[in-house]
Amino acid sequence: MARIASVVLLCLLAACAPVRFYQAMTGKESPEPGPVSISERGKRAPSHRKVASLGGCLYLARIDRKGRSAFGVVDQRNLVVIPIGYQHIADLGDEGLRAIGLQSVRKFDRQGNELSATLFARELHFVNGQAVAITKLSDGGFRDDRYGVIGQDGSTVIPFEYLNIVEVSTKLRPDVSWYQVQRDVAKPGEPRKVRRGLLDARGRVVLPSEYYEVSPGYALDGLDNGWARVSEQEHKSITVNFITGLRMQRPGGSYYGRTVGYSTLLNPEPETLNPYEKIQWRKDHDERYRLELFDMYGKLVYDQGDIGDTWDLSGLTAVWRANKIALLDADGRPLTDFKYDEIKDYGGGQALMTSSGRTVCIDAADPPGTERAARDCAKAATRKDAGKRERRQRGPMAVPAGYPRYGG
Repeated sequence: MARIASVVLLCLLAACAPVRFYQAMTGKESPEPGPVSISERGKRAPSHRKVASLGGCLYLARIDRKGRSAFGVVDQRNLVVIPIGYQHIADLGDEGLRAIGLQSVRKFDRQGNELSATLFARELHFVNGQAVAITKLSDGGFRDDRYGVIGQDGSTVIPFEYLNIVEVSTKLRPDVSWYQVQRDVAKPGEPRKVRRGLLDARGRVVLPSEYYEVSPGYALDGLDNGWARVSEQEHKSITVNFITGLRMQRPGGSYYGRTVGYSTLLNPEPETLNPYEKIQWRKDHDERYRLELFDMYGKLVYDQGDIGDTWDLSGLTAVWRANKIALLDADGRPLTDFKYDEIKDYGGGQALMTSSGRTVCIDAADPPGTERAARDCAKAATRKDAGKRERRQRGPMAVPAGYPRYGG
């Protein structure tokens, strides 16, 4: 019997060895670690850290695994009161505790008894302390989904009454969120009528849900100054400032820092032409634009006719006329004449400008007309960071503004 057992054991080892060898040779990665195992209430908690006292001999416990943190509640004997496996735990005082999981918000009393639970249709991803969540009215399809926003304490920031919510954060203020919302405004018996609006991070209405479209325009950071592009009629947009109440009815437009720009077509095609004839008109007639830059209070800061193109740079505005380029600062102040042939954006209000084979650096911080050596731009764009030199941008990083000829 001993010989038979040894033979069977050798066969099993020989059968397993090629599998391990095959997995090692194929380079297959080991599977991702699963979520932190959740110990049941009343059981001894796994190895953890007590990160805060919740009073009443209760402690907030945390387990860190592969860069992920899971929270729960234990008592003074390290017995589980609320299982350790939630994203956040909120102390509600005498009302109990609220636990936010990957797809749920649950309320417990201070003895660990579950009082209520809200389940969501997708995982919660918190940005700036808030997360867009989805609930279902019934077991139907996506048309029964209702969107809202909750905070890290599980409280409702935006009620679950919207068809969709899209979070928007800007580069200038990444710690602030804006929410584009969609709502069905149709009356009972009418077909669905979806309209959009804009809310701030506190759930306050910035723009009511009555527009066909709401967007921050071509520069996302325009939201920080109150600028948004809205469509009161389908396929026809205007720009409004929800801080000052200013409405800009001119066609076209783009944001340049604290300035909003608009263009007027000086040579428009006749309205009587059909779409094909308009295309031919544009080919036969060289279109020119008149650029007007306004500050956020509606004051005209720059007015220039015969503009061929406009690019929004990092703190600068490049304007073309007769195939020559000029630069404006973020407030629309002219920095140069129309004399340059090429441009390269270096960020931070700087650009390399080339004219007749000579390259210079233009900085918005300098007085208008100042030209510095090209190496000054390169020095400003390359800095030391922890002993490593950051690679400077190569090639222009500019975005054409949206004018009618671009379909904007």
